[in-house]
Amino acid sequence: MKHNCLIYFCDGIGSVFDSQVLALLNEIKSREAFKKTYLFLGIRNDDQKKDFLKRKLNPDLEIVFYKTYPNYPFFNFLIGKSIKAALRGLNINFNECLFHIRGETTAWQLSCVLGKQYIKNILPDVRGASVEEIDEFYDSNRVLKYLKIFNNKNAVKNLNKFNLISVVSDSLKKYLITNYGIDGTKIYVTPCLADKEFKFDEGQRNYIRKKLNLNNEDILIVFSSGGVANWQNNDAVLKLAENGFKVLNLSKKEIKHKNVINKFITYSEMPKYLNAADVAIILRDKSVVNKVASPVKFSEYICCGLPVIANNSVDMISEYINTYQCGFIMVELEKINLQEINDLIQLNRKKISAEGVGRFGIETVVDKYLEIYSSVNSL
Repeated sequence: MKHNCLIYFCDGIGSVFDSQVLALLNEIKSREAFKKTYLFLGIRNDDQKKDFLKRKLNPDLEIVFYKTYPNYPFFNFLIGKSIKAALRGLNINFNECLFHIRGETTAWQLSCVLGKQYIKNILPDVRGASVEEIDEFYDSNRVLKYLKIFNNKNAVKNLNKFNLISVVSDSLKKYLITNYGIDGTKIYVTPCLADKEFKFDEGQRNYIRKKLNLNNEDILIVFSSGGVANWQNNDAVLKLAENGFKVLNLSKKEIKHKNVINKFITYSEMPKYLNAADVAIILRDKSVVNKVASPVKFSEYICCGLPVIANNSVDMISEYINTYQCGFIMVELEKINLQEINDLIQLNRKKISAEGVGRFGIETVVDKYLEIYSSVNSL
C-alpha cells in the first residue's frame, strides 16, 4: 500500500537534532514524497517545548508534542499512554501512515501502542549500540543502570518482529546480527548525513581565513574528540598547538594557547569554518559504542573536503579513509609530524568533497530512506 503520511518519531532534542532530524525532514518534505509529514517530538516539560519553538522551523512540517519520561521499565506505560493520546489527536487512518522511528526503544513502545496490525508500517532507525552506551557511560546507581539496560535490551531483542530496519553502519548491522540474532536481510545501512551546505567552497575558505587572520602558510587543524574526559581533550589540542599547528577549537570550553583559535559558533556557521581548516582530527575511545558508530562530524568534515586523521576506533571511518585515501589512521597523536600534514594538504579537496557528498550528503541519504520507504510500501 502507498503511504500518504510520514510520521517521524524522535524522543528528545539531542546535540545532533538540527543536523540529523530537522534537516532530514525538511529534505523529505521538499521531495513531496508524502501528502503530510509529521514530527512527533518527545519533551519532558513546557520549558523544553518553549525552547524548541524558538527555532526557525519549516512551516510545512507539522509538529506534534508528546510527553516522554526517563528510559526505565516502569515508565513504559506512561510513555505509551502519551504516544497514544498524541496519535489520537491526529484523527488519521494509520494504514496510510509510515512510521519512521529514531531509536529502537521508541519503536518498541510505539509497536505496543499500535499493535500487530500496524507493525509492517513501522521502520525502526537504530542509531548505535545503546545497551553498551548505557553500560559504559551511564553514571548512576547500579539498580537504575540495570533497569535502563534491561529496558534497552528488550527493545533491541524486539527488532526481529519488524519487517525492515535502518542502521547507521555496516558494523552496527553485524553487531545486531551477531549479538541479538537479528535477520540481516531486513537491515538497511543509512549513515549519518551532512546537510547541503557542507561542501568545499574556496570563497568561504578565503573569507573565514582572512577573518581569523591566517596567512597562506598557516596550517589550521580542526579537532574533534568524543567519549573522552575534558582534560584529555584539552591535552590533545595543546599537544598539537605546542607542535606549531593552529588549532580550531569549536567546543564551548575555551582552551588558552597562542595557537588555539576558540570559536563557539552556530550549526549554520559550521560549514564556513570547516572550509577554512586544512585537516581534521577525530579521536574516539576504543569501545563497542564507537566501533559501530557513524559520527556526524566525520560526515561533515569529509563533505567539506577535509582530509581526516583518526585513530582506529570507528570501523566506518577506518574503512572509508582506507578506501578513498583521504587521510590516515594514526597510532599516537604525538607522532603526527609536519610532513604527514603537508602530504594531506596536497590532496584534492574538491574530490574529497564530491566523494563525501556522494556517500554522506543529505540528498544521497534521503534517496536511501525513500528506497526503504518504497520497500515498506511493497510489503
